[in-house]
Amino acid sequence: MNYPIFLSIVNTIQSDVESKHIQTESFRTWQDNTIFATGLELNINLERNTRYLKNLSINFDWDQYREFILANQLNGLDSHPLLDVDELKQAKTKPTIDVELMWIFNPENCQPNFKERKGNYRTDFASQWMDLISKRIHANFGPQTNVTRWHVEIEGDSEGKYLSNIQLISYFQFDLSKTTDMQNLQVFVQKSLKSLLVRSSRVVKISEALIEHSINSVTD
Repeated sequence: MNYPIFLSIVNTIQSDVESKHIQTESFRTWQDNTIFATGLELNINLERNTRYLKNLSINFDWDQYREFILANQLNGLDSHPLLDVDELKQAKTKPTIDVELMWIFNPENCQPNFKERKGNYRTDFASQWMDLISKRIHANFGPQTNVTRWHVEIEGDSEGKYLSNIQLISYFQFDLSKTTDMQNLQVFVQKSLKSLLVRSSRVVKISEALIEHSINSVTD
């Protein structure tokens, strides 16, 4: 199934990323016709800038209902192929795009081995700085955050339990209902991407500073 509006969004994001000289590890679109959905997955390497985070993943989700609603809304899209699909004419979906930001941490650097510590000290230590990061993010961004949560995986070795996978995930929804044409949409996408990248940079700096401080407070 074709999604010309979403393809335009993807092209705008790709051009903007390239113009900002952001080096991506992957930039791929996907499509699942069983659920009438499509999306974009963008991965950026963070290890050049910090030792505590590995990657930033940005995921944009879309479907044929939003494509139809926006095609019906924007000027100049009378020939959009979905406008002739009768089943979509009763769609009540808002023209929004869902975005997921995922910061993937480096478990080893974030949970150093401390001499003379035993038991689950690594998970206890990580939970402390994770809580500090959550509180700082809430203080910095407040109601702008729809949902932000941690995802972790726990394993164990001879020294106790540790986190083998640490991810901080934030979910956003951008409202496209005020866009009027394709050019206006492209401008909106550029502004939205900029806000996401600025936010990501701030989260990286907050995380790096708090993890570094937590490690130093234990080793000093």
